[in-house]
Amino acid sequence: MLGHALVEAAPAGVELFPLSRADGDLSTWDGARRAIEPTNPDLVIHCAAWTDVDGCTADPQRAWLNNAVATRNVALLCSRLGARLVALSTDYVFDGAKGAPYIEQDAPHPLNAYGRSKLAAEQAVQETLGNYLIVRTQWLFGPGGNNFVARIIELGRERDNLTVVADQFGSPTYTRDLAGALWDVAARDIHGIMHITNSGQASWAELAAEALCAAGLDKVTINRISAADWPSPTVRPGYCVLANARRAQLGLPPLRPWQEAVREYVRQYLCVVT
Repeated sequence: MLGHALVEAAPAGVELFPLSRADGDLSTWDGARRAIEPTNPDLVIHCAAWTDVDGCTADPQRAWLNNAVATRNVALLCSRLGARLVALSTDYVFDGAKGAPYIEQDAPHPLNAYGRSKLAAEQAVQETLGNYLIVRTQWLFGPGGNNFVARIIELGRERDNLTVVADQFGSPTYTRDLAGALWDVAARDIHGIMHITNSGQASWAELAAEALCAAGLDKVTINRISAADWPSPTVRPGYCVLANARRAQLGLPPLRPWQEAVREYVRQYLCVVT
């Protein structure tokens, strides 16, 4: 999803080498070399990951290979080739216990296998490279992949009542907005960690309501429940909003409100006229 958006948003004159798993398994050294070395890149934007959170809980070894080990291989190759690395990470490196939006300097404390594998990926980048930027984001939606917004609209067209968690909070982020911001910061002399999300925050239930309204399905009833009542093997953080504090400190403009981005995505890509 994000990879497609990055290709579409690439600045003029940039020579792109979009890679998929078919080009090489990043969790193996030979696979990572086969994918990356022939391109001899100046910049690698690493958004490959296994993001199935429940899948990671069921198979933590696979999560470690696809997230932590793969990212270490990419970082080592960037070091060998002299390339800058922009690596994508997640709000799941936090436990949600702060009770306020997380800034970049907050200490991570992941609750589940996915979060632990992504934190290990961050650490691998920090230990291997100097010319890197780790970008944490969350709750992605957009064309080209499975996401909550598309799924909730699909269900809303089939059912009159939907059950959605109302006590987990984040910042829904549109891949097309994030892609533009990534190209911008990749070209700047910015290193370390940065949070990038659309502006504002929401619960899953609030995001569902906005998406359904944009699709003309506002008569669908949303039954709001606690995460504790949702059947999942994974412990997830409750309030895990990412503050875009570093962007503000650097004078970079905030991304637009998530509500506006959701409406655009629904109307342009889900073939709905309201």
